[in-house]
Amino acid sequence: MDDLDQIQNCLGNRLDRGALGARRIAGVIGAAPSQYSKSPGLWNAAFQALGMNAIYVAMDVETSRLKDLLSALRQSDRVLGINVTVPHKLDVMQYLDMIDDAALRIGAVNTIVRGADGRLRGFNTDGQGFIESIVAATPGDSVPFMGSLDNRRVLLLGAGGSARAVGYGLAHYLNDGELIICNRTLQHARELADGLAQVGAKVRAIDESELAPAAYSADLIVNSTIKGPGGLQRSADGSVVTMEPYSSLAPAHPRNVPEFAYGKANPQDESARTSRGDIEANQRASLDLAKAISQSTRFYDLIYHPEETVFLRHGRLSGHRTMNGKSMIICQAVAAFCDHICKSELTSLGKNNPDLRTRVAEIMYAAW
Repeated sequence: MDDLDQIQNCLGNRLDRGALGARRIAGVIGAAPSQYSKSPGLWNAAFQALGMNAIYVAMDVETSRLKDLLSALRQSDRVLGINVTVPHKLDVMQYLDMIDDAALRIGAVNTIVRGADGRLRGFNTDGQGFIESIVAATPGDSVPFMGSLDNRRVLLLGAGGSARAVGYGLAHYLNDGELIICNRTLQHARELADGLAQVGAKVRAIDESELAPAAYSADLIVNSTIKGPGGLQRSADGSVVTMEPYSSLAPAHPRNVPEFAYGKANPQDESARTSRGDIEANQRASLDLAKAISQSTRFYDLIYHPEETVFLRHGRLSGHRTMNGKSMIICQAVAAFCDHICKSELTSLGKNNPDLRTRVAEIMYAAW
């Protein structure tokens, strides 16, 4: 059994050995990235444009096979490194040989580098990607989304894994500004706030009852909640719910529906129908609040599918500048590509120069 066989045995999807050939390998691991991930298109465009003999693949892996997969990746000299997406960003940490301090603080790894000795080192580029997407102009834009975060007040909606990465990224850039974390479960917001306070952030936690006054005084509002993404969210009991019709600017109390209980009915449509009254109440409250927020306030959503969430649509309709998660995804990918997974390879090829990041960003934006 060769190294590719060992990797393949851990996956739920089939790798194309013909496409892999003798190339170096990078990729993304998650529950089912082969079904949705944008990363292969972005990375393979960069490999081709830079003349690198490498390929990026999606790897579907169940949690029960995660340890075996990392062992197989560790043993393959062809592997440059991998990105990590849901639900493995936390679980993967126990199988690594070294974890960067920033990733330890965030409590999640999204980038793994395989060294020449086979050792696996974990990093997190999500927070860096978020900051760069805000303070640097993206290809095609003449000005950045905000330019500077100095002394700004940021309202962060949500307190989960994505919020942790954003929060720790912001902690080093607000200076005398303030970070307000709003979450339906106040205790979760307080736990994240306590961690950020330990690294010097001026931060406080609130629940949804205090969302409106916090939004009135915010310079930037960031959605990192589960409200807004396309598709269905599944529960352990086999039920599903759609959160796409909801805005994070207002409470949501959707009703789950059994995924297969309605014959040929689309479960996403059935979920939306069942929760119609709640969705309408959420959207009315959201738009009313958006209209009352100063038009200088920016609306940022980590979600990129759909391209415009209800949160962003209400921001746009009420005169605010908005941005979705596309730029963050690309900026974190550029950081993972240039600073971690491909750094040694780029240096050996003489391509690791000051213009590299700009070029890789332009390639990935064009490939989106």
